Amino acid sequence: MNQQPHVGLSLVNKAPLGLLVTTITALTAGFLFEIDLLTLLYAFIGGLACAVILIAYWLGKGGIYFIVGVSVPLLLVIMMPLATMAALLYLISGFFFGFSLALLGYKLINKS
Repeated sequence: MNQQPHVGLSLVNKAPLGLLVTTITALTAGFLFEIDLLTLLYAFIGGLACAVILIAYWLGKGGIYFIVGVSVPLLLVIMMPLATMAALLYLISGFFFGFSLALLGYKLINKS
């Protein structure tokens, strides 16, 4: 993976589209269901953390970063109270919003 930075870069280039899709999903869910801000906040933070950890892996910091990075979504699903489908929808959209935002930030920082 260290010799193939294009794998991570392909995700980084799709980050603006990810932000748009997840924002539309969360807004649509907000009209259909009661908003669960706590789930959205935890999912957003989890998405940011996952992306930062995976970026470290893509930059060659070590394989443990990959294991920890892909474990973050599993930990979120285990630890969050997902009593309704709306909570699951907020968890998914919040996670990918945070993930996409971190990738977009990396793209903007890396350009300068």
